[in-house]
Amino acid sequence: MSASVEDDDQYCIALQPVCDAHFHHVGDELLYRSSPQANTAEISDPLLATARACSAAIYDIGLEKLVGNRWLFLNVSSEWLARPELLPTPAEQIVIEITESVAADSETIRAIQVIKAYGYRISWTLGSDDSRTRMLGELADIIKVDTTQPYDKKAIQSLDNGERTFLAEKVDDLDVFKRYRSLGFRLFQGYFFAKPKTHASSMNARRGNQSIQLRLITELYRDTVNLDELAKLIAQDPYLYVTVLKRANSGYFGQGRQITQLKRSLQLLGLIELRTLVATVMLSQNGPVCRLTIKLALTRALMCRLLADPFPGIDRESAFTAGLFSLMDVMLGLPMETLLHEVPLPEDVIVALRSRAGSLGALLTLAEDYEKMAVDDSGSTERAQLRRCYLQANEEADALLQSIKTFG
Repeated sequence: MSASVEDDDQYCIALQPVCDAHFHHVGDELLYRSSPQANTAEISDPLLATARACSAAIYDIGLEKLVGNRWLFLNVSSEWLARPELLPTPAEQIVIEITESVAADSETIRAIQVIKAYGYRISWTLGSDDSRTRMLGELADIIKVDTTQPYDKKAIQSLDNGERTFLAEKVDDLDVFKRYRSLGFRLFQGYFFAKPKTHASSMNARRGNQSIQLRLITELYRDTVNLDELAKLIAQDPYLYVTVLKRANSGYFGQGRQITQLKRSLQLLGLIELRTLVATVMLSQNGPVCRLTIKLALTRALMCRLLADPFPGIDRESAFTAGLFSLMDVMLGLPMETLLHEVPLPEDVIVALRSRAGSLGALLTLAEDYEKMAVDDSGSTERAQLRRCYLQANEEADALLQSIKTFG
């Protein structure tokens, strides 16, 4: 892979259509571009490139505007497979493409099985390696075949169980299209249909200042919050400043007259609302990995809060904090120990984050374990209660993120 400068905000995405045998446009492959002028992917960090492509498609442009109800084919690396929480939704619209860089081993198989359990389709490109064909081909819903390579009739027949769909790629002229259509292929991709089309984000990238962010989080979690200091820090982020004012003037908090002072807005919102709002807005301004993870972090935090409700001895806000901070290191790009050293969190929250010990640790583990099998519809009472908490937390996270989009 060729090196590229991936620290700037010039990156964008391109889409290459996937068509059926009747020339209907049924899907698009999502491609990363380091700049609008680039005609090919220049990737030095596969995880970051995929995150940026997903973030641009989902958060900046929006899937509905970008592809409507068509399938979106997403290339993933081994690093991405290990982080299923980053996968975009809705699962039924996303096809996960397993690239050649992904090792055909037991860890990959388990990761694919988890992803399929969430409802994602799997695409895999047929190669010359028999072991990969056996291990990965049988898990795929869509088999891609490179038309520029010799046609491997034996391998294709071994994978054709009547349920898999075969896609011919690099279809660059009519003769190739007719040949593979006559062989029973149902999907096609290549320059014969269209070259990749670049889509630039309509949003200007907003980068968070990590130093200010860490100071904000530290100030928010002190035993006694200094509103003057908090206001000074928030004032250094115009987007956050405006969002706090708009939230204070929303119908939920509205006092019948317009509030224009930041400190008054902070007083009105209250500490719990501030912690949730400021952290969400602040983190949503970070890089694409963070923007993809914030939904999971909020859902986990809200689920921990709901799980704490039946237990009088467990503080629900500490449960929320433990859930949110369990992914804060990923979102801020800092080691967890750095966060625990800098931010004055309660001791039971620190213990939960470090070792998943104590009551908060047990709640956090329960939430994390359930996320991995959120599609489980077994009829046990415990599973039903967990599912209700998860669905409610997911709805609340969606509502919060939507309200922030509205304010911004």
